[in-house]
Amino acid sequence: EKYANITVDYLYNKETKLFTAKLNVNENVECGNNTCTNNEVHNLTECKNASVSISHNSCTAPDKTLILDVPP
Repeated sequence: EKYANITVDYLYNKETKLFTAKLNVNENVECGNNTCTNNEVHNLTECKNASVSISHNSCTAPDKTLILDVPP
């Protein structure tokens, strides 16, 4: 599958106590209720799940939905 090998790096901000998930994709990432820019999903709280959709302008629906499991 095209999106089978997506890795995610979680960066923790000690000041805000929130995580940023950095996705290693070149495609567009739609974050729904989350804030994202440049394939990074921001302001994630620990031990929560967040869903993001990944799409490419050369592909047709459905988009790939990726569930992020934010670490503790």
